Amino acid sequence: MDIFTTLLIIALCLLLEGFFSGSEIGVVSADQIKLRHQAAKGSKGARLALKMLEKPEWLLSTTLVGTNISVVTNTTMVTALMLHLFGEYGSWLAILLAAPLIWIFGEIVPKSVFQQRADVLTPRIIFILRFFSWLFFPILIVFSFLTRMLAKLAGGESRNPFTLREEIVTMLQMPAVSGGDIQPVEQQMIRRMFNFSETRVHEVMRPLIEVVAVEKGVSCGEAKQTSARSAHVRLPVYDERIDRIIGILHTLDLLDADPEQPITDFIRPAFYVPASKGIKELMLEMRKEGTVVAVVVDEFGGAEGIVTMEDIMEEVVEELEDEYDRKEVPEQWIRRMGHHDYLVSARMELDELCEKLKIELPRGRYATLAGFMLDKMHSVPARGTVLKEGNITLTVHRSTAQTIQEVRIRW
Repeated sequence: MDIFTTLLIIALCLLLEGFFSGSEIGVVSADQIKLRHQAAKGSKGARLALKMLEKPEWLLSTTLVGTNISVVTNTTMVTALMLHLFGEYGSWLAILLAAPLIWIFGEIVPKSVFQQRADVLTPRIIFILRFFSWLFFPILIVFSFLTRMLAKLAGGESRNPFTLREEIVTMLQMPAVSGGDIQPVEQQMIRRMFNFSETRVHEVMRPLIEVVAVEKGVSCGEAKQTSARSAHVRLPVYDERIDRIIGILHTLDLLDADPEQPITDFIRPAFYVPASKGIKELMLEMRKEGTVVAVVVDEFGGAEGIVTMEDIMEEVVEELEDEYDRKEVPEQWIRRMGHHDYLVSARMELDELCEKLKIELPRGRYATLAGFMLDKMHSVPARGTVLKEGNITLTVHRSTAQTIQEVRIRW
C-alpha cells in the first residue's frame, strides 16, 4: 500500500472517530424539549433522534463500537507507516504521533464542538448514526447478549425502567422533616409533572357556560363593549348558537375600526381540538400554530369549551393568571352561614370542597360540585331542589336554565 493511500485511511479514521465520539455526547446533550418541538413541526431528524433516545444503550453501543474500530484501525495504519519509514524506531514514533492525533482531533475537539451545537447537529447526524447501527447490528447483538450474561453472573438484575418513577413517588409520600427535604409545594408540582402527559383537554378546559363570546353579526362597537365588560382581549365568535364557534376575534384589531362596521372582516380562524387530546400534545401543536387559545369540540363537531395555553401550564405551575381567569377569589366560593352550614359556589372543585369542609362526597366522572349534583339528578335542578347524600343535605340556592350556580350544604 502506498503512502498516500495510508495517509488517506488515517485521515478517514480520524474523521470517523471524531464523528462517533462527538455524536455520542452531542445526542445525549441535545435538549429533548426542543427536539419534540422540531418533531411537531415535521422534522424527521428530530423524530428519529427521539425514537433512538428511547433506547440509549443501543445508541451508545453504536458510537462505542464505531469509535473503537476507528481508533484500532488508525493506530494500526500509523504504526505500519512509521515502521515502513523509520524501521525499528517506527513503533515509538507511532505512539508519539498517534496519541496526540487521537486525543485532539478524535476526542477533545469533536466533543467540544458537538456539545456546544448539540441541538442543531443532532437532527442532522442521527441518520448517519442509524446507518451505522444497522451496519454494526451483528456486533451490537453479541455485545448486548454478553453484557446481559455478565450482569447475571455478577449477581446483577435487570432494572425496571419505571423504578426511578416509583422511587420518586415513594419519596414524595415521605413527610418533609428537614430543610433539605422536598417541601409540600414542590411535591405537588412534581406530582403534576408526572400526571402532565396523562391529562386530557376536557380536564382543563373552560366549559361554554363560562365563556364570553360574541355572535358573528354584531358590530365592532358592540364587540369592544363586550371585551371591556369581560376584560377579555380574545372573544370566540359563534354562528347563531354558542356551540357553533366559527373563529376568534382579537379585539385589539378593532381599535381603529368603525364602530358600526361588522366584525366579519376581523374574525380569525379558530384552532379546534378534540376533548380527548392529551394536553402535552396540544401544547406542542399550539406553539406550532402560534396560538394561545383553542376551541374544544366533541365527536360531532360541536364546541364544548375553550382551553388556553395558561390552562395547560397551570397543570404544572399553579397561580398563573390570564384574561380568562375567574374573577372570584377563594374566600367568596365558601361562605359560612352557621354551624355546619355553608353557601358554596357550584363551580368549586369537589376535592377542594371536601377538604375544606371536612366532609365526604362520592367521586366520579366530574370535577366540580355542579358536576356531582347534575350526575346525581340527571337534569338541571331548579332553585330549592334538595339532594340527600348520607347525613349531608345539599340545597340548590341559585341556578339558571343551563347550570347550577350556588349550593347550600348542611350536615
